[in-house]
Amino acid sequence: MRRTVAPWFLALGLVCACDQIEALREKILGGGGADAGNQRSPEFQGAIDLYESGQLQAAADQLQTVILTEPGNADAFYHMGRCYLGLATATGDPASDLSPEEAQSLDAFNTALTLNPRHADAAMGIGDLYARRVPTKRSRRKSQEPEAQRLARAAYQKAVTIDPKQPESQRRYATFLERLGQMEDAEVAHKAAVDAAKINPDLAPEYYTAYGRFLAPQKGRSEEAIDQLELAQMVRGEDPVLQGEIAALYSRMGHEYCDEKHYSLAEQTLTKAYKMFPDKSDPDAQKTSATLNRLRAIRGR
Repeated sequence: MRRTVAPWFLALGLVCACDQIEALREKILGGGGADAGNQRSPEFQGAIDLYESGQLQAAADQLQTVILTEPGNADAFYHMGRCYLGLATATGDPASDLSPEEAQSLDAFNTALTLNPRHADAAMGIGDLYARRVPTKRSRRKSQEPEAQRLARAAYQKAVTIDPKQPESQRRYATFLERLGQMEDAEVAHKAAVDAAKINPDLAPEYYTAYGRFLAPQKGRSEEAIDQLELAQMVRGEDPVLQGEIAALYSRMGHEYCDEKHYSLAEQTLTKAYKMFPDKSDPDAQKTSATLNRLRAIRGR
């Protein structure tokens, strides 16, 4: 597919011709991810503010201007890639050509990596780009991995290799592996994300929660899931959503004890679950209450 050459790409070529790119790269290599340095121009900060407020086209337009004056700014190219990826419409056909927005996104991420080969976030961005082209519903196993899936996997692996302590890359990789049904590998990535994030109280709850939700649907792993969700709640404070999820897991454990005829343990666990439900009209809370009433009736005979 033919692409038009963006003005910022021409600007980058001029810098290369002037032998300035190596000096710029050396300046950037001290950091390993997006916004590794704290020195942002007012124009770049304004573009970031637009991006974070969801004004993607306006942010992309401003980033074009930033890149013309700062062609060695890897983080600007990274955010440009994020803008165009957000503007791109997801395709239903993973084999189709990249859309113009996807192509611009890929170019920007690759340029960020050219400027800073240790830009883990840019590699993660490429993974996100191709991962959205991998069907959510897995088809029958093929002898050869589909192209989009292969490219997404390679990009995520590159991101976590560049910076194993970058929790978001690990989590995105874990989510991708979950979609492929590769649960053991996904769990390794979730654990790596938690380990990387746990030293930061502002970040940690998000990754405890992601790992807990990964564990929750798996048979026999309710206690492990509760441990992660309770860690998140301990750091974050009272959160009714998390509390409801923890209560539902205790309820499930209680019903499993009941099925196994461990009635005393079932009653204790279900009582704990019912007390925890923030909304007693929740269907799980109602089911818990009904089972408790039956157990108490049996005990009272």
